[in-house]
Amino acid sequence: MVGGPLEWAPPPNPSRNPTCVYSSGWGGAAPTPFSPRPPFSPFSLQAPPMAPPPRGAPPAWALALLASLWGGCAPCPSVCRCAGGRVYCNDRGLTAVPEGLPPGATTLFLQNNRIGDAGIPPRLGRLPALRVLYLYANALEQLPAHLPPALRELHLQDNNVRGLGRRALARAPLLERLHLDDNSVSAAGIEEDAFAESRRLRLLFLSRNHLSSVPPGLPPALEELRLDDNRIHTIPLRAFEGLPALRRLVLDGNLLANQRMADDTFSRLHNLSELSLGRNALAAPPANLPRARLRRLSLAANAISHVPAGALARMRALERLDLSDNNLSTLPRGLFDDLGSLSHLGLRNNPWFCGCNLAWLRDWLRRRAPPGLEVRGLLCQAPARLRGLPVGELRGEMDACGTPAPGVAAGGASPAGAAAVPGAAEAPGGSGASPGAAAASPGLAAGLWVQSAPGGALKVRWPPAPPGASLRLSWLRPGGGAVTETLVRGERGEYVVTALQPHAAYRVCLSALDAPGAPPPLCAQARAGGDPEGPPPPRANPPGLPRAAAGGAAAAAVLALGVLGGCWQRRRRRRWGRGGTPPGPPRRGRHPHRLPPPAAAAAAPPA
Repeated sequence: MVGGPLEWAPPPNPSRNPTCVYSSGWGGAAPTPFSPRPPFSPFSLQAPPMAPPPRGAPPAWALALLASLWGGCAPCPSVCRCAGGRVYCNDRGLTAVPEGLPPGATTLFLQNNRIGDAGIPPRLGRLPALRVLYLYANALEQLPAHLPPALRELHLQDNNVRGLGRRALARAPLLERLHLDDNSVSAAGIEEDAFAESRRLRLLFLSRNHLSSVPPGLPPALEELRLDDNRIHTIPLRAFEGLPALRRLVLDGNLLANQRMADDTFSRLHNLSELSLGRNALAAPPANLPRARLRRLSLAANAISHVPAGALARMRALERLDLSDNNLSTLPRGLFDDLGSLSHLGLRNNPWFCGCNLAWLRDWLRRRAPPGLEVRGLLCQAPARLRGLPVGELRGEMDACGTPAPGVAAGGASPAGAAAVPGAAEAPGGSGASPGAAAASPGLAAGLWVQSAPGGALKVRWPPAPPGASLRLSWLRPGGGAVTETLVRGERGEYVVTALQPHAAYRVCLSALDAPGAPPPLCAQARAGGDPEGPPPPRANPPGLPRAAAGGAAAAAVLALGVLGGCWQRRRRRRWGRGGTPPGPPRRGRHPHRLPPPAAAAAAPPA
């Protein structure tokens, strides 16, 4: 045998045995087809000619070993095609993994077949060189139990896999990429220690499944996690703990809301560079977002109606920010001051009100925005005279307005909003505060504004307190219900109370934590916003008219109608008598109370 490396030469038509091609990698002749030497016959006078190997060529046994390791001349299943360590058995209508796979195969294509759980034989786990396995678009209901030990990449998309178990994943300890999109994986179907042996797993795709929570025990080497289009509604406190390498997290299309996410949900993901939270139910950006390395942040298609003043502070690496398809009418001054690397800003489909509160954004776009910034969708929706105009092109139209005066709700005084000063009202469930204005303290500033928000919510605002101050926010529905309270950070300056009864009145109070010399609470009362798709609120009685008076007025109206009816009956009897018509039962088929025609009335003699 002539020495040299062996290479694959795929035949023009699929056949059972590939053609083994010899390539003189050590200075021999040009590549020529290799075929087995004819057997030696003892009756021949001389042995068949043997060409001497070129200088430096490896021995024949080394070539045979390489051929066995690479699958050089190993057989190929008749329904498949083999080339260069790759075995193509896809789109064949198979119900089981075919027999006779070459032991040196590195990539196996079995997608778009009808292979079920029973069609995965134990011999699949005895392919020592297999690194990539494609099994998507089949009929699997569980993770294959016999995975090759050297497997690095497993594609199981578009099956019906319902869970993940530790035993199956432990057979592939070198697995780095696991694709499980478009399956039926649920939170109950994932064992708590399913990823205990998957210490090298870097990419986990679980999009479009049936998850209601974040899978537990995620591997620490994970770099990319996709959980979009599931049913995740709650993220517990330590859901993403122990993931120092995570760089991309996709949570689009779930049921996430601010009150069902811990404040430090994302704060420990220090290496996170991309966070996508679109198509959820957020009323504001999550608190304590990672800031050091975050480059992409998507909050599109939520219910965000306000953004806290420091929500984007120190995000100097942020390049793309998407706030499209929300309910934003204005933004706090200086929100984008730290975004020196911003190159794309999505703001389309928001009800922007082009007043003085948004004039700072116009000035920022003209003078201080990063060079080359692309802004999409910043068009005025109100007032009507500016509708459809880009904010960046406006001149003096946004400057003619004033700031809310003390004691007036932001956005103007209205029945839906109210403001309070210290001591103006009593705390929910407590006694009245002492009259007079209390001095501001490090934990509580003098001023509270409460305004209705859509969907049964109240927007509470106060002057930001120094960093580190905590305040107690409580609310109560007068006349029934219990006091509900929560702790808020004083520097946030605002909070949205949700899950309230639409159009119902609530008393909201803000107070400093119990401390010596703390000022009295600030309280205000307002009605929760209504549901745009719900029925209108019931119409209240006119002011100054109590319920008893309203009932008496209704009785008087009924009495007046009775008197008018009696007068009409007397007048009608007189008219019948004046017409000469004798009283009595009417004839059959005639109307008893029909008046005579005009001609008959005219012919009657005057009374």
